[in-house]
Amino acid sequence: MEARAHKTPGAAVGRAAVDVGGTFTDLLVYREGRLSATKVPSTPAAPELGVVRSLEDSGANVGSLVHGSTVATNAVLERKGARTACIATGGFADVIEIGRQEREGLYDLRPRKPEPLVAHGMRFEAAERMGPGGTVLRRLTGAEAKRVAMAAKRAGADSVAVCLLFSFDDGAHERTIGAELERLGIHASLSCEVLPEYREYERASTTVINAYVSPVMDGYLSRLEAALGDTTLRLMHSAGGTISPETARKRAADLVLSGPAGGVVAASALAVSLGIEGVISLDMGGTSTDVALIDGEPRVTRSTRINGLPVALPMIDILTIGAGGGSIAELDRVGVLKVGPRSAGADPGPACYGRGVEPTVTDANLVLGRLDAKRFAGGLLQLDSSRAVKAMKTLGGRPVDAAKATLEVALSHMEAALKKVSLERGYDPREFTLVAFGGAGPMHGCELASRLEIPRVLVPLFPGLFSSMGMLLAAPGRDYTKTVMRPLDREGVATVRRAFADLKSLAVSDMAAEGFSKSSLRFRKTVFMRWRGQSHEVMVEAPDLSSATLEEHFRSAYATEFGAASFDGTAEVVNVRLSCRARPPEAPLPVEPRRRSGRPEPLGRKDLHFKGARAGDVFARESLSPGDTLAGPVLVLHDDTTTVIPPGWRATVDMTGNLDCEAT
Repeated sequence: MEARAHKTPGAAVGRAAVDVGGTFTDLLVYREGRLSATKVPSTPAAPELGVVRSLEDSGANVGSLVHGSTVATNAVLERKGARTACIATGGFADVIEIGRQEREGLYDLRPRKPEPLVAHGMRFEAAERMGPGGTVLRRLTGAEAKRVAMAAKRAGADSVAVCLLFSFDDGAHERTIGAELERLGIHASLSCEVLPEYREYERASTTVINAYVSPVMDGYLSRLEAALGDTTLRLMHSAGGTISPETARKRAADLVLSGPAGGVVAASALAVSLGIEGVISLDMGGTSTDVALIDGEPRVTRSTRINGLPVALPMIDILTIGAGGGSIAELDRVGVLKVGPRSAGADPGPACYGRGVEPTVTDANLVLGRLDAKRFAGGLLQLDSSRAVKAMKTLGGRPVDAAKATLEVALSHMEAALKKVSLERGYDPREFTLVAFGGAGPMHGCELASRLEIPRVLVPLFPGLFSSMGMLLAAPGRDYTKTVMRPLDREGVATVRRAFADLKSLAVSDMAAEGFSKSSLRFRKTVFMRWRGQSHEVMVEAPDLSSATLEEHFRSAYATEFGAASFDGTAEVVNVRLSCRARPPEAPLPVEPRRRSGRPEPLGRKDLHFKGARAGDVFARESLSPGDTLAGPVLVLHDDTTTVIPPGWRATVDMTGNLDCEAT
């Protein structure tokens, strides 16, 4: 049966954002200056059904919707993408399998590379050769383009990645093959359009991923648009902006971290609104935990891997680990307790949800008293404590001890992730504020902060839907890149300026097609530079395109990255990147908490297990007003999550409704 989102005639029209997670689908609606939240179980087999249900349950008329999607990510993780072929320059068909000589586990005696998304029999070679600078060494004939396109069709390819040598300098040969594939009704992803940068393996891998997931995303978007009717749809992309469905169909690889990117955008905006210089975001959901360090602005990277496969597109630098509320605890073959990355997800879910049988982090929290079985997720689910206890018993020993051990392992994984984005990059976490959100982040934020001596934890309004808040705040636009590979001299700087001018023209044209005028656009220039002879680059802000300014900024960035800027050599610009954004939408106003006199009344007391069992009060979030202070151990029940304030911590409600937690 076809799903359709229903609207109430005459009601005020709002705008909304929806984040489809592994366990829940989170909708945030901004209408008439107010925010309202809706949370429903996700429907992994058909994610659009969860989106439609959230809209129906909200009862809101929604004129525009920003969507953070896991469809592209899951297609790669679960190997459920389109049947994909790859066309490469003669002699280079196996680049995607050869890869590089990197070893993820340096001391692993039996390293295993990830299986390529394109089988060996689906790789084809074209008789052509482009040289550096776009020099044609062997011209691609029309007959040869037809031959390789037909070979892909006969092999049963639904989608084809075309990645030819030096196509980042001149993509004419790729476009010729792409035209033949389109004529045959086959989706084509061209590396000169997906990632016009040098480094053959990364460019090929990214283009293959785009080809692999684009048909899947096309089908999903078609179903979703049909369900939404006349509601305008935009997609959150991994660099923190939004794109149209038409662009998303062509550039589905841009969406692999779209949901987590929303959380980082929201955490960055929260820091700016409160005048906080640096924050670390902790986004713990049902299947994973995403962490990011924000020092001024969200950091952008081009070295993301999805299931071991590189995706070299600009993305917000987010570290994702398999530790979520649904992460399964199990004993390995030698009896060691492991938690994650295997997850119970939304179906069957944790044992306490009533369908699963394996113990999870959520079950451990319930056994330890840190969840209210009758008021979980605002009463959306009634948790089964007996099933949680039974599941914990499968790990051996007392259920409380098994639950404590499960939580300890999960916290250790998250602690390591927080150290990786802070200490291992030269940042002192004690100088940052931890922003804890997601369905499970506020449950563990204070304990994790204690481990890293972080003095302050912020739990925002609607913490379980904070990623959706970031999507409401995200500006339309995308990023553009191009390889220039020029020394930092007068001619090189002129080449850089021409490259930026070309990218700006392309951005203006793309945004005009989406209905945005040139005057509404703002641009940010960055370059990627290195000393000649080095293999890797550092990102350098480029507000002034002069050689002196670029070198000064390069030396500063190089010193920050490597600890020294002195080098007798020639600086060179490898790639340029232009970030294009339209004016961001109106910022949603925080919901003013209801004011009242006197102290809040707890819902009751219960035993909360930390190092020992202690009785603690349980408060409903809606009963708290600005200025209220709670000393741990305390539980605060939100409609979308639970905040755990452990012993040794104090939480105060600030004037915009955030829980401001500090170690005492």
